[in-house]
Amino acid sequence: MLKTNLLSQDEEFETYAHHYANASGNHTSVEHFKRISIVRVFKNKQGEMLAGYTLNTRHPIRYFEDVPKTDDQPAFVSQADDVIETGGLWVKNEVSHFYRGVVFLYSLWDMIKSKKRFIVSGAKHPKVAKLQSIIFPNKLYEGPIKNADYVCIFYAKRYYIPIQALLIMNKYWIIDPLKNAVRTFKAKSTA
Repeated sequence: MLKTNLLSQDEEFETYAHHYANASGNHTSVEHFKRISIVRVFKNKQGEMLAGYTLNTRHPIRYFEDVPKTDDQPAFVSQADDVIETGGLWVKNEVSHFYRGVVFLYSLWDMIKSKKRFIVSGAKHPKVAKLQSIIFPNKLYEGPIKNADYVCIFYAKRYYIPIQALLIMNKYWIIDPLKNAVRTFKAKSTA
C-alpha cells in the first residue's frame, strides 16, 4: 500500500529532486520544485519515497519557454493561463504495475481539480515520448531545444482525461500483468 502527500518541507524537495535526477537524468533545481503548484510523492509504509510527479499552473510554463515560436502554434501557448504542465515524474522499479497505474490516475485527478482546459507534457528521451504519445493525442513540438538535443512536447484538452484514465488502466492493470503472466508461463514451461 502506498501513501501519498504533497511536499512542503525543504528537505523533502531536496530528496524529491535527487530521486527525479536518478530516474530521469534531468537535474532540476530544488527551487523549481518549490515554485510549482504541486509536487506529489508516494511512499511505502516505512516512509521511503517510491514515486512522484509535478504539476504546474504558475507562470512560466517551462515547456513553452523551450518551444521555438511559430505562426501556427495553438493560442493557449502564448496565453498559458488555462494550462497545467505535467512533469517531474519518476517511479522506482520496485513499484508494481498496479501501483504505477495508481500514480498515473492520481495525477489525472490532480489535473481535473486544477480546472485548466489544456494539459501539456514533455519528454527528453524518445522512449518516454513514445509512452506519452499513447495518452497525449497532440504533438506540440519535437526536436532540439537550447538545453537538450531532443524534446517532445504533447498536449491534450481537459475532456481527454477520461480517455487517458482508460488507457492507463488498460496498460497497467490489464496489458502489463497479462504480458508478465505469459512470460512467467513460458519460462516455467521451457524450464
